[in-house]
Amino acid sequence: MNESCRYLIKYKSYKSLDSSGSIYKCILADALLTSKDIKQNWACKGCIVPVIMDNKPCKYLIPHKLFPIRGKSHTWFSCKLQNIVMDLPTEFCHSNCALFEQNKMTDET
Repeated sequence: MNESCRYLIKYKSYKSLDSSGSIYKCILADALLTSKDIKQNWACKGCIVPVIMDNKPCKYLIPHKLFPIRGKSHTWFSCKLQNIVMDLPTEFCHSNCALFEQNKMTDET
């Protein structure tokens, strides 16, 4: 299990006659994933959300994730303050948002 992701929880363990395992839940996407799924790039292994959120971004930044079909995912972010949607925070926050820069400066002092 991806220990660094606060959005992934163990949902249920199962046992059948010929196998056993665990089902995990991505709270961000409200989706159930198998142990095999979370090792795939389309699910948890390639997810950028933990890295970005662990970097202590602006408090107004909200991550979103969607699994439209099995084997595909889409991740995006929204800013509650500016009411915008972006693929990556660097597209807007790092270059345009004065609040982001102010928060960054106060964190460094």
